[in-house]
Amino acid sequence: MPLSASPLPAIAPSGRTFCKSALIFAASFALYFFTRSPGLDEWDSVQFAMGVRSFDIWHHHPHPPGYPLFILFGWLAQHLFGVGPILSLHFASAAGGAALVAVWFLIVRAQFTERLGWWVSVCLALTPAIWMTSTKVLTDAPAAAFLSAEILTAIYYRQRRDLATLLATSLLGAIAVGIRPQLILTALMVLAAALKKDQIKSWFVALSSFIAAGLLWLIPTSYLQAQINKSVPVWRVYFDLAYSQWIWRLDKPATYLGAGDWSPKYLATRFGYHIPGWFGLGLGFLESIPVLVIGIGIAAFGILSYLFSRRETADRHFWRFHAPWSLVYVAIIFVCLPPAPRYYLIIFPLLLVALLRGFLRQRAPWNVAAIIVPAFLIWVVTPLAIENHREEAPPVRLVEYLERLYPPAIRGRVVLLLKPAIRHAQWYAPEFNIPDPVPPPDALREITKNAVAIYTDDSSIPLPNDWHRLLLVRFKRPLVVYQKHNIISLFLIIREDQP
Repeated sequence: MPLSASPLPAIAPSGRTFCKSALIFAASFALYFFTRSPGLDEWDSVQFAMGVRSFDIWHHHPHPPGYPLFILFGWLAQHLFGVGPILSLHFASAAGGAALVAVWFLIVRAQFTERLGWWVSVCLALTPAIWMTSTKVLTDAPAAAFLSAEILTAIYYRQRRDLATLLATSLLGAIAVGIRPQLILTALMVLAAALKKDQIKSWFVALSSFIAAGLLWLIPTSYLQAQINKSVPVWRVYFDLAYSQWIWRLDKPATYLGAGDWSPKYLATRFGYHIPGWFGLGLGFLESIPVLVIGIGIAAFGILSYLFSRRETADRHFWRFHAPWSLVYVAIIFVCLPPAPRYYLIIFPLLLVALLRGFLRQRAPWNVAAIIVPAFLIWVVTPLAIENHREEAPPVRLVEYLERLYPPAIRGRVVLLLKPAIRHAQWYAPEFNIPDPVPPPDALREITKNAVAIYTDDSSIPLPNDWHRLLLVRFKRPLVVYQKHNIISLFLIIREDQP
């Protein structure tokens, strides 16, 4: 199809454009890598590091569906360059966040103007959700980066209709799914958007190459896991693992919509945590009351100005292309996952386009007020970035606290009945006695009869009737830095049957 027949407006990229994108990548990568979290913040982060050492999805190293290409990067860095799993996965996450920012510069430039591309990329780099996720060992930023690259090449394909761009779109989608397999439906939606009104032959080529590229990581992953559990046929291994992760959520209303009671209160609460959460946690409005008030004012003005202004052709093309895949993506997260901003990383560029267009389309000199958006984000994210870089996550601090109390020689006689911090204890201080899972009350007396001390981080773990908890210390960090396990308590268990 000739360029003049393209359904999208085109601003052709040049070598100079890609140099600008590379500059944005380099600056963003430096920002994220040198302000990275000092360790492994999340339960999942520890599992990823464990997976680099021993890729065993059956035992949640990492948990299903395994995130094979993310683990592969850490494994290659360790074996080729001698880099440990924490540093190598931090590198991958920071590079993913930087690539996400750089790719959206190219997307916005292709669909609007280079000027708006700079505005969006700068604000995206400063968005708390992007910054806080890219500085932690998580798959979300690299996966969002490759999905964004698939979106970019899909846009280019609709402008060019050439085979190389189509194959690149399929390959990038398959890589995104290999990093985070939950993205498969969204990746296929983007591929379908590229192929809209195309010939059957193009659909066949695109889907065949997408499947072939996916098999390049699926077959080795299935083979490796089949060697660990030989009772499951190799062709069925990965599907069994993925299914086990799916059924895990079916009785958890905080995670899975279908497990809730579907009452108006439940649905309103879930909606409130997910969608307004883009602003509260994603843009950092919940950092403080002044930030909340000012943030609401900025967001309301920008977005309402955009919604009630006259739409230009570029706006209509932009939303017509991005609405289908983004609505499917949001629906999947809303139904199947908890309301963490890291799951919505790829939605923030769309949000910023609407917000910034609302300011920049004001009449001069009022459009200068758009500078408020990056200024606000700098004000919000700077103290968060400092704290994120300086302080370990609460579960790590809990483990360090116990390490200071007990020398290595006697840690084997200290029993830790942990839930939120169990993976961190297994990674950072495996010499402690850490039952996994926590035994029932009737088995605890025998297991702990020679223990010099027993601790827990969970106020709900069942204990024998004559045991009780004594709160020793509580570790906290701001909710916006990372909301999961942002408060961890350490209890000493007092046993009345012990002298």
